[in-house]
Amino acid sequence: MQSGISASAELHEAFTSFLADPSIFCLPVTISSEALVPLQQIALPPNTPQTDQFLTALPLLEPHLEPNVPLYLILRRILGGVPTLIALTYIPSTSPVRAKTLFASTRATLVRELGGEKFSSIVFATDKEEVISEQAWRERDASDNAAKGAGEDDDAARQELMGQKERELHAIKREESQARNQSGRRDIGIGGMQDTGVPFPVDDAVNGALQEVATEEGKVARLGMDLSNNSERLILVSTESNVAPADLAKVIPENEPQYTFYRYPNSTALVFIYTCPPSTSIKQRMVYASSRRSALHYADLQGLKITHKIEASSGSEITVGRLEEEVNPPREEGPKRAFARPKRPGR
Repeated sequence: MQSGISASAELHEAFTSFLADPSIFCLPVTISSEALVPLQQIALPPNTPQTDQFLTALPLLEPHLEPNVPLYLILRRILGGVPTLIALTYIPSTSPVRAKTLFASTRATLVRELGGEKFSSIVFATDKEEVISEQAWRERDASDNAAKGAGEDDDAARQELMGQKERELHAIKREESQARNQSGRRDIGIGGMQDTGVPFPVDDAVNGALQEVATEEGKVARLGMDLSNNSERLILVSTESNVAPADLAKVIPENEPQYTFYRYPNSTALVFIYTCPPSTSIKQRMVYASSRRSALHYADLQGLKITHKIEASSGSEITVGRLEEEVNPPREEGPKRAFARPKRPGR
């Protein structure tokens, strides 16, 4: 199911103006009369050093964020001296269900029609603090850097978010991970080793579950990171069979992070969904965000070719509309034909 909504001429004009004016910080966008339309642009604070503009301007967004009204925000940010654009979708958890579904299923349309190549990142938020909090953005930066494997600088960024005990524990785990990576293997108990290609142990049940997802339509494998006993381990939470797209949200928790692998029915699509609720602890959020790439790499090693990736805060955001928007996006209409194809006799 597609939302049927497209970008208005006013939005295209406002976006062109936004791109041309570096003094504009944000272009808010909403849905009105079945179209994506621009709202009043938000300017950057005057006389602000370029390196601090983005974080300094975040509080300017607060008056525009209502507790139950979804909104799209196109943000300008300088990273490493390079101007970048961020497409942020704000869908409060207290929004009406219809509004949630409409905005979630249209977010891909917004990015596609304005030009996906223009955006450096896509962000989804369900709480005002996730939008205006400097800490939240620093956490995203750390997670992105960790996912890119940028090395020691990324590790330092992650540690800024940790307490002293967490830093000590992280240092120990890092050393253990490096020791495992030197041999490209992991311990599986006394008397044996097994290649995994990832920097943490993986339960044996995970592989079998992923194989089922690869071959069985409607199959779901729910994976998580076990953080008990001062360690990190990729585990199988459960598997579900014959799950229709409309029922997928029911197997995704509202209060725990999760990696969900789903074989889309009546297609060859393999969908990976990463969910992380706002109530999740900082430690969990960091571990799940930084381990996401490794979990995908492990699935690839097992022969799964993920065709679609979705990120959300909870299962309630994984609607049929959003799934269809990702798996079966609308095709761009070509030029109109001068003559219609003749109808077959009897039609």
